Amino acid sequence: MTILILEDNATNALILKRLAGKVTDEDILVEADGTRALSLCHNTLFSMLIVDHMLPGMTGLQFIKAIRMLHRYDEVPVIMVTADQDPKLRETATATGVTGFLTKPVDAVTFRDLLAAHVGYKPAALAAAR
Repeated sequence: MTILILEDNATNALILKRLAGKVTDEDILVEADGTRALSLCHNTLFSMLIVDHMLPGMTGLQFIKAIRMLHRYDEVPVIMVTADQDPKLRETATATGVTGFLTKPVDAVTFRDLLAAHVGYKPAALAAAR
């Protein structure tokens, strides 16, 4: 299976990809553009999404709302990465379907623990595809 990281900052994307690679042997795809990431999600069922909140053209919340409209993504874990500490953002994100949060700068141990909690999780749609 494959994890999608949606992050427009190349340095942050590289850090997230390297940290994820220490937790899982799943393929990891990085995309910087939300619109292209949505297209990818229409064509590929990713096992997990790691989404930056601040993206050019759309927010991470807008991306997640669009993803949750695709029923095959109902159970796919979505981790939001944000520097925003506002509790209202977290409430809104949770209501939108975010299953976990990472605060920037990302703490390596917290990231690995959060990812490890979801790695190996197989939503019904993924299990049926096998």
